[in-house]
Amino acid sequence: MSKTGKFGAQFAGAARYTDMLEPPVAGVRETPDSGRFFPYSERHLQCLWADDRYRPERLKTSTGDAALVVSPGHWNLEAGPDFRDAVLILAPDQRRVQGDIEVHIHPRDWGHHGHTDNPDYRNVVAHITWFPERRPSGLPNKAVQIALRDAVSAVPTFSFDCLDLTAYPYASVSRKRPPCGRVLAGRDPDIMGAVLDAAGEERLRVKALRMSENIRQRGPEQVLYEEVMTALGYKHNRRAFRTLAGALTHEALIECCAGKPREAYALLMGVAGLLPSAPQPQWDNEAARFVRALWNRWWRVQDAWSSRVMASDEWTLSGLRPQNHPARRLAAAAGIFAGKRSFHDALTGLDAATPERWFPAAAGLLTDTPAPAFWEHRLSWGRRPVDATIALIGDSRLNTIVINILVPFLAATGHDIRALLTHLPTEASNALTRQTAHALLGRDHNPALHRTGLRRQGLLQIFHDFCLVHGADCQDCPFPGALEGFVGNKNT
Repeated sequence: MSKTGKFGAQFAGAARYTDMLEPPVAGVRETPDSGRFFPYSERHLQCLWADDRYRPERLKTSTGDAALVVSPGHWNLEAGPDFRDAVLILAPDQRRVQGDIEVHIHPRDWGHHGHTDNPDYRNVVAHITWFPERRPSGLPNKAVQIALRDAVSAVPTFSFDCLDLTAYPYASVSRKRPPCGRVLAGRDPDIMGAVLDAAGEERLRVKALRMSENIRQRGPEQVLYEEVMTALGYKHNRRAFRTLAGALTHEALIECCAGKPREAYALLMGVAGLLPSAPQPQWDNEAARFVRALWNRWWRVQDAWSSRVMASDEWTLSGLRPQNHPARRLAAAAGIFAGKRSFHDALTGLDAATPERWFPAAAGLLTDTPAPAFWEHRLSWGRRPVDATIALIGDSRLNTIVINILVPFLAATGHDIRALLTHLPTEASNALTRQTAHALLGRDHNPALHRTGLRRQGLLQIFHDFCLVHGADCQDCPFPGALEGFVGNKNT
């Protein structure tokens, strides 16, 4: 029989596809005759596990003990186990366990996928598989193994073909709405909105408090510089950008390079340790000239800064979108902080009482800058330039900086931001805001309830205050009780 199994002759080209997969997709090369045939993928099992509508409520471990799923956990979209913070009750002593879940087709896939010695998997409490095979070596001692095949096969109305894989993880539906959601169920949308507005204001208030303390210690210009620099680091280089802002302070940058963004860029790149040592042969003439010009500026001050140059391993450079490379973001920083006018003075000079003018003007302070023109049409040193202008700071990151840094910074420095709060730009929704909205407002809620910038902030505040702390186990979460009091006050 063909190595692609049944129908291999009709689909001979499929072998070329399965050959290129490394490791092979589990199941596709096994046949119905083998007794180990599963013509679906691990994602099918992940969707089944996540969705209470389809996952059997009571399962059994490999030792025959009953396992009750209180919560399947949160679908992990990052590296590591498939689900985080699941809650199970295990017989015979009704032991309650909480931790991570890993899903495979075969138990042996635990070792095949390299999880045995990976510390990211040390908190796995249940290994979910389709086939009920022998427990693999290397599974954490506390972890139970649960096979789904027999329990799912006993439900004649279920088919994996009913699952819309593209809709998960957000299509999963809990059998029970969480306690916080039950408090708000059927309430006036204005009350739901008021909860989110209040939580959003609290999130920005806390940010302002933190900045206020830092300003007391290091001054407003340095704190504003640190915060914007950190935001330019995006997810993977936040720490490195903040380290750089401490090594090359705002005062030092301005003293050396005020009104000279090219000099500022050379200094930032030099202290960051990111300046290419020499042009590469494959680079075009413009790239080679630009790097040489940067070195001409950097070598004059290199000795003075040599003790502060950052190590290369402090930066994450692989796996980044080209737009997010630190070399491009530092060009933006040079334009923002080494322009002709102080960024701090320009920001605090804007009229916060007129939000319709303030927000475009504040965004312009970040984008309409004399940044090095080299990066306007390039994504990397070696790539050819493109015709279109490539923004150094995209719209999404721009909104993030304005909302999470500039607005609370103004509050921290004594400016009245009340008019700005009701006009915050809306950040893109993400896994955290969607998860919190589904729990709090119900799966079928009107998304218009949280399309304002302030309410998106509110969803994040609720997540970090309650969902992150208490996880999928809502039993001891104080938020429902707090909501009862809030709703009662609104009704009186």
